[in-house]
Amino acid sequence: MKLLMAGRGVVPVKVGCGGAELAMYQLAQALSLVGHDVTLVADAVEEDFARVPSLEIVQLDSRAQRLAARLPSGFFGWITRHLVGNVVTARRVRSLIRSGRQFDVVHVHGNLAAILLSRWTTIPVVYTEHDSTPWSCRYRSWYERLIRKVVYRAVNVTAFKRATRVATISESLRAEIIDRWGLAEARVRTIFNGANFDLFNPDRGASGEAIVRERYGFERYILFVGSLTARKAPDLLLHALVEARDTCCVFAGNGPMRAKLEVLAQSLGVADRVAFLGDVAPTDLGRLYVDADLVVIPSVSEGTPLVAFEAMACGTPVLSSRIAGLPELVHDWSTGFLVKPGDVGQLAVAIRFLTMDIELLQRMGREAQKTVRKRYLWPNVANEYLHLYFSLVRGDATPQASRAVTAVLVPAPEPTPELASVAVATEAGE
Repeated sequence: MKLLMAGRGVVPVKVGCGGAELAMYQLAQALSLVGHDVTLVADAVEEDFARVPSLEIVQLDSRAQRLAARLPSGFFGWITRHLVGNVVTARRVRSLIRSGRQFDVVHVHGNLAAILLSRWTTIPVVYTEHDSTPWSCRYRSWYERLIRKVVYRAVNVTAFKRATRVATISESLRAEIIDRWGLAEARVRTIFNGANFDLFNPDRGASGEAIVRERYGFERYILFVGSLTARKAPDLLLHALVEARDTCCVFAGNGPMRAKLEVLAQSLGVADRVAFLGDVAPTDLGRLYVDADLVVIPSVSEGTPLVAFEAMACGTPVLSSRIAGLPELVHDWSTGFLVKPGDVGQLAVAIRFLTMDIELLQRMGREAQKTVRKRYLWPNVANEYLHLYFSLVRGDATPQASRAVTAVLVPAPEPTPELASVAVATEAGE
């Protein structure tokens, strides 16, 4: 197939970039590796990734984007960058189509770009919704919650209705947008993200623990991977470390909160147990995953983050907020543990007692890796998207994509009383 894929134009595709951008690139790479011609419209730092012959990258290189990138960090700067990036991307895609090049499908990862391109071309448009709805997340200010709901109704919902097909990254998201906005079930398909097992697996060789031990003296650690932004809630993890007194924590990633987090760690008295590594190359990140006791995702707003897939592929269990698509991947006592979003107390209790039980961590890690290897690797994800593309181009007579979905049946261990109370509370939504 000849596929035209378009990003959001918000941040460059590079090491340490956002999940949606990285997911888009890894999907494009997986499709190219099995022989399809993929043209990717996005600013990408190509030296950060291995060269794939049948993957063509068309850079945006827009002055408007560069100006938007200079805006102060924060919610309103985020909105402006998304608006500008989507418009620039859509115009670049339209120019490629108008140049006479032939494409079978246009796959768009930006909401406004999907709306514009569905108006500007007769080629089937697939739109992937990477973000959960504002109704399923917990934001940390009332005005952000209000504005996100307004924007979502005006832009994302319009993208759902105008795109030829919609892909969602979790089943709960699919159910919500069908029920809330009355989309036909046949137009919306759940296709989860995945992990790159070439980079993320327990047999990578060099030890991340050795890196952390040599630099910081940590014998064991828990790991946070992601942008240091308010919705990822890294500050809540620092507060939880006050109660989890024997736990060291490594933060891999950068963002506007970093300076404040370093000051907060000092003021809370946990700075000697915390390491901020900044952006980490994928090869080193795999090593960090492998030797972490837990990967912690304390977010108050998420989709189904790549971090969870990558950690599980490395055989590392995930402790995360019970939010959005994460409960479909992280199962209590099996592949990890879930806590109420924003609840520092539950997070601290879970960290303390999970890190005390090495045997439980190892068993959950094995189950996590088994789950990812059976379903959530990028070749499997690409196969599901190919089925969707072919259904648009040739009709539904093409063979069904294989779906290796298995039930995880693992007997729960005998929980400690405190951790059992956390499980009961989170199940009840308290």
